[in-house]
Amino acid sequence: MKVLVTGATGYIGSHVCKLLKEHGYYIDAWDTNIHGEHNDISDYVNMFEKVDVTCPFAVHGTYDAVVHLAGRSVVPQSLKEPTEYYRVNAMGTSNMLDKVKTPNFIFASTSSAWEMASPYARSKVAAEDIIKEKADGYTIFRFFNVSGTDGSNRQLGDPTHLIRVAAMAAAGKFAEISIYGDNYSTRDGTCIRDYIHVVDLAAAIVNAVEKGPTNTPYECLGSNTGYSVLEVLDTMDKVTGKPIKRKIAPRREGDAVSSVVDELSEYATLTKTIEDMCLDQYNLEINNIR
Repeated sequence: MKVLVTGATGYIGSHVCKLLKEHGYYIDAWDTNIHGEHNDISDYVNMFEKVDVTCPFAVHGTYDAVVHLAGRSVVPQSLKEPTEYYRVNAMGTSNMLDKVKTPNFIFASTSSAWEMASPYARSKVAAEDIIKEKADGYTIFRFFNVSGTDGSNRQLGDPTHLIRVAAMAAAGKFAEISIYGDNYSTRDGTCIRDYIHVVDLAAAIVNAVEKGPTNTPYECLGSNTGYSVLEVLDTMDKVTGKPIKRKIAPRREGDAVSSVVDELSEYATLTKTIEDMCLDQYNLEINNIR
């Protein structure tokens, strides 16, 4: 089978390409390396091209599946640059569907879709609507907070994800960590999120490649368990033995109070815990892989 992966050198894309290669697929990979850095996927893919999915591009035949991961994903940035988020996430997806022919279009959406509190979330939901109109067959995965690592492939750009920031603090790269709001209506006053290890998420995507489209409104990839900001930090303290200094900061615009899977996708098999996510990320940091 021939698979196209967009956003292939990014955090999720690199893990997906690696696993697809292990399963014997022929892989075309596209990316633009928007962070100015990338994961090395040369051992995983058959062909790599620098392609911007919002611009005209050449397509080399048809694909048995397309895994569309390319997009913008930072909530605070989307509040400042909503046009860019709609252009890349919605119109880029539309352009892909117009130009690339496949019976199995797999899309990276977001758990932020339920609260629609940011242009990032709204641009992803717009992309979902476009997929439902244009795709021959599709699986829309709403990712919850993706964390951890396989030990080599990593998150790129400025650190924004809680577990990565916490791991960097535990490794001594930050003096302290900010908690954005401690007066939410939750069990300890901090926001609650669902987390999934990137290795488990990549495996679910490969399952979707192998088993075909669901054509459901969306599929959830998380763990069915919510952890507050304080609980994540306590877990990092526990697994590393390196207590993190914390400070309370004002709430951030666009942050949802709670986001937890209601029904886990049948394509997901969970093998990793929140402790695994924290420890894997910490080990990456202390080995100075950036």
